[in-house]
Amino acid sequence: MNDVLNPRRFRVVGLLLSAIASVAIVSSVAPAATAGGGPPAPPTPTGLPAAIEGLSPYVAPTGCDLRTRTGSLKFAQLIQATYGSSYGLSRTCTSATTPSSEHFDGRAVDSFFNVRNTTERAEASALLTWLLKYDAAGNRYANARRLGVMYIIWNDKMWSSYRAGEGWRPYSNCAETTSSAYDTACHRNHIHFSLSWEGAHGRTSFWTKTVAPVDWGPCRPADLNWSAGQAAYNPRPCARYAVVKAPAGASALLKEMVPRSGMVLRPGMAGPAVKTVQKVIGVTATGTFGSTTKDRLMSWQRAHGLEGTGITWPTTWRAMLAAKGMPR
Repeated sequence: MNDVLNPRRFRVVGLLLSAIASVAIVSSVAPAATAGGGPPAPPTPTGLPAAIEGLSPYVAPTGCDLRTRTGSLKFAQLIQATYGSSYGLSRTCTSATTPSSEHFDGRAVDSFFNVRNTTERAEASALLTWLLKYDAAGNRYANARRLGVMYIIWNDKMWSSYRAGEGWRPYSNCAETTSSAYDTACHRNHIHFSLSWEGAHGRTSFWTKTVAPVDWGPCRPADLNWSAGQAAYNPRPCARYAVVKAPAGASALLKEMVPRSGMVLRPGMAGPAVKTVQKVIGVTATGTFGSTTKDRLMSWQRAHGLEGTGITWPTTWRAMLAAKGMPR
């Protein structure tokens, strides 16, 4: 992940380039905030219901949908209002060949704290303690549950709601790579939060005072590798399918298309996936989805019996794959 050079001075909202999904924290238990003059904790709303969300199951990312999610933004702004930290939300996904990050579908927040800065390290500890502590009713991890936090990565360790009994656990080999060159990869200069879909949409009791049911998010179809992004609340886990692969003897272009199949691309986006679509529809492969690409895609869609939307919805991907020899 490419973070800004001085994240405490710059407010980072929107795209964070790269796709390293690393993980971390300093001790096996997040240390409590210093009593008395220590860093503050974010304010907890009054009037919360007695009931509370359960620990979030793991819900994998499936799409490339960079729309700002209400809950993700509100959570980031809550942290910023408390500590003055900058944040990042979505990350470009058009270079990816698998939906491997919650940043790709708007369910992740990076809040910039640097473990090498004493003040920021103390602030991070205060925030994490607040998220994972018991509430007055004896609910463990109470604020994390009410916000829909699915997992946290900070300073060489990871905490996840779906493996909460393990506490903070080591991430990769970050404990052995202590050089500052690994501070971004090992999340020593920012805390990564991935949220449930109900958390990302701001439906949880922290915001609404009503306990939110689990939302399993958008499901990818069996014949494409990416989903079309979030549409409506989904109360059931998605079916799990094998990764779609190009058939033996496929052309170079078809091999390029299949890993990105299903990715919803629209005007304003850029990157390798846009180049792939431009090759299919016969326009110069600049990698930028501008007006020329939109017009040509609309013409291509109409010529293949589709509505001319200028967006690569699943029906368009299926038609493009078939046109390049993908068996149905």
